[in-house]
Amino acid sequence: MTETLAQSWNGRDVADLLDLAPIAVNRFRSRLAERNEHGRIYGGQLLGQAVMAASRTVPDERAATYLQFLFAAGGAPEQAVDYEVVPLQDGKRFSSRSVRGVQPGGRILCDASVSFARAMESPSHAAPPERDSGLASNPESLPGLKDIDAPEARDVERTLDYGYREHSAIDLRLPFIDDVLRGDPSSPRVRFWIRTWAPLRDDPALHAAAFAYISDYWINFVACIAHVAPLAKADGKLYVASLNHAIWFHCPFRADQWLLCDCASPRAARGRGLATARVYSRSGELVASATQECLLAPM
Repeated sequence: MTETLAQSWNGRDVADLLDLAPIAVNRFRSRLAERNEHGRIYGGQLLGQAVMAASRTVPDERAATYLQFLFAAGGAPEQAVDYEVVPLQDGKRFSSRSVRGVQPGGRILCDASVSFARAMESPSHAAPPERDSGLASNPESLPGLKDIDAPEARDVERTLDYGYREHSAIDLRLPFIDDVLRGDPSSPRVRFWIRTWAPLRDDPALHAAAFAYISDYWINFVACIAHVAPLAKADGKLYVASLNHAIWFHCPFRADQWLLCDCASPRAARGRGLATARVYSRSGELVASATQECLLAPM
């Protein structure tokens, strides 16, 4: 792998960030990079670029249906990432790909499986949103993270390094501010509306990749919030990092239109926390499901 440095990103154009340069058959290279709070490549970038790389190797009529992703190591933002795609299956209905993200020296950042399928007529059902999901709210009228000013917010920032500030590319709104200030240890729950700030072109593969990108933003917070108060009282901290991530794309949808994420955490133990999310469109259709396991390491 050539040690080509990734260029700086303007912080707004998600399509530009996720775009990849072909360098060989089934091999693609990142052009841009986004830093996270720890000075590494933001995990959502790796998720989205893995989906984009796999999508480049399947027929257009086959949409992404599933992503299983392992975060193996933190990435250096000043170095490009090469994505190596291995075809695993190309049947009458389904295509499956293995994707590995590598940086100079053979350092493996991530390993993913991505599945695709052509649409077909079939029976269907969907779990409806809970009455208290926040679906009835109007996202444009709701506060964002930057609008929160409370002592509990300072506790979150001090114990978890989560920042209550606006992301330049991701629009997040809160129907229930208490969700991101106080957590119920017996049943942690966080609900938020999310979309990309900038409109995206009409490309289903791009929207799947863009949702993978934004899905790494605040979903795993639900696994942490219930522990903030006791940590703050004891002047403790947690190092939080994504370990693995999964998405089921139930049907096509747009990542630049409002999506409601209803997140819960069924369990945290032994240094790991699990977050789950049901993702609904404005019309109340369940369009995706996601899970993320994160590291919860006392510091």
